Amino acid sequence: MVSIDIVYPPSESGNENYSSEPPLGPIALGSSLPKEIRSHTRFLDSTIMGIEEIERLLIERKATIIAFSCTTFNYPAALRLATMAKQQGSVVVMGGIHITYLWDRIIAKMETGERPMIDYLLPGDGEPSFYQLMRAVAEEISINDVPGLVYLDGKGKRIINAPAPLSRTVDPLLAPLDYSAINLGAYAKKFHGSGNLAHVKMPAGIWTQRGCVYSGPRKCTFCSIPELNPKRPANLVYEDVRSLVMNYGVDHIRINDGDFTASPRHMENVARAVRNAVLGSMKPPPVFHCFARADEIDEKRVRILKSLNVVSVFIGYESGSDQMLRVMHKNTTCKQNLEATQLLKDNGIDVACAGIVLGAEGETKKTLDDTRRFIHDLKDIGNTCSLVATPSIPLPGSPDSKKLQLVLEERDPVKAKELREADIFDIQELTELWNHNFCSVPIAELIDVSEEIEKYFKIGIRLLRFREKH
Repeated sequence: MVSIDIVYPPSESGNENYSSEPPLGPIALGSSLPKEIRSHTRFLDSTIMGIEEIERLLIERKATIIAFSCTTFNYPAALRLATMAKQQGSVVVMGGIHITYLWDRIIAKMETGERPMIDYLLPGDGEPSFYQLMRAVAEEISINDVPGLVYLDGKGKRIINAPAPLSRTVDPLLAPLDYSAINLGAYAKKFHGSGNLAHVKMPAGIWTQRGCVYSGPRKCTFCSIPELNPKRPANLVYEDVRSLVMNYGVDHIRINDGDFTASPRHMENVARAVRNAVLGSMKPPPVFHCFARADEIDEKRVRILKSLNVVSVFIGYESGSDQMLRVMHKNTTCKQNLEATQLLKDNGIDVACAGIVLGAEGETKKTLDDTRRFIHDLKDIGNTCSLVATPSIPLPGSPDSKKLQLVLEERDPVKAKELREADIFDIQELTELWNHNFCSVPIAELIDVSEEIEKYFKIGIRLLRFREKH
């Protein structure tokens, strides 16, 4: 029987989190397999284990296929683990957002022999293709029909299979999420609940839609979330919630959509599915958390959130300057951010964590002072539990990344060529390049502001720790 390890490698940054839960992408990938295959599938997640432990487990088992879920932050660790996996004779597959944006660069490096540890790339949603690839590998049959697969043939020529015909409105995984390979208790031990979440014992996550509803000029300039936004059918939301509550004793469910509050109609459908899922249960209904936008927080949506038992949200405030909010295409104002926060407080809903992006294009000392004042206003309202405050990072796939590349083509062609061909990035260098070319405030001052914010709010996610240069 073919054995499969699905690996979420450790990140160089972002490891101090206000929550602890298994990433849903790898869970969805495992859930796309037939039940008899899932019993031979293992999930190795750096959220709850170190890279040395993952290495040991990979060596001990020597799985037939090892699939890596890659972000820009964890891709270097994925390559390290993949090198070891290839030495053990495993077939290595890589997918995830980093692969989705940079597959063409990675296959080019595979052609030159720079990435010998990778066998296959699966850009985009891997669920429609992963089982077909697994069968082809196990049965030694043709992989020509595996949708969306990118690889080298026996002669070293790149092959790009046609992608699966996916719906732009319906989620590609038309099956319930299977959490049986996950030790939810291990994540619960690392959960940092506060405010309304202080008494949570067993958290877990679902999604009801993928990607981002905003595109083009309405997409946040720093955002690298894909713009496709398929919805998960209500019957599957029902199955996911019911499974978590009935089978695993989950008392806190995190809706990990990029923006759950975009559509009141969708919110109503989800709330109805959740109420049906917990109806008749002898256990108390779980509390919920979701991601929201301040300009979508109104009386109608708050009523829906309350009916869903949402007790906390994440809001990307991003800045305390209206000028910077316009630059970042947030389409919100500081007044809206504060009014939304107050409305949530009035209805007993916390902002469990909020986002602040420092150093957007044109940031000045004045706009930073505006953000300082905004932070004090947030503190006065009193229901924001933690913040993530970080210098702006032009991640691959974001509008800012494209803008930085265009500027460097004129100002520093050598560096532009290096970045244009790169598949591994020094996050600190990217941040400093952005700061040097687009921000009027030196990065040291942005770090100072971030540390100043930490005096008022617990830092929920620390995305970047800058190395001292000597």
